[in-house]
Amino acid sequence: MSEKDFMSDLREKMYDTALSVGIHIISDDECCQLLAYLHLEGGGNEQFVIDERIRNAALYAQKRMNLFGGERPNVELLPVFLKYANSCSGKEFDDNPPEWVLALEKKWGIKTYRSKK
Repeated sequence: MSEKDFMSDLREKMYDTALSVGIHIISDDECCQLLAYLHLEGGGNEQFVIDERIRNAALYAQKRMNLFGGERPNVELLPVFLKYANSCSGKEFDDNPPEWVLALEKKWGIKTYRSKK
C-alpha cells in the first residue's frame, strides 16, 4: 500500500469513527458548502476525484447529509445545503461566485477553470 493510499484510508477511518460517535470534524456549514459546490460544479472538477483529501471530505459530508440513492436526507442540514446551492446559479457561479465559494476554494486548494482564466 502506498503512503498516499495509507493516508487516504486513515483519513476515511478517522471520519467514519468520528461520525459514529457524533463528533463533527467538519462543520455543518462546510459539509453543506462542499456538497453544494460539488452539485454546482456538476462533478466537472476532477480534483474532487483525484485529490484524496477533498474526496474523503466530500464523502464524509455525503454521509453526514445522508445523501445516498433512495435514502432520506438529513432534514436538519437540508435547508443549509439548499441555502448554499441556491445562493448562485450557473453563470453567476463562474463569473461572480459568492464569498463562501472563494473561501472554500482557498481552504481546500481547489483549482477551477475560473482560476485559470
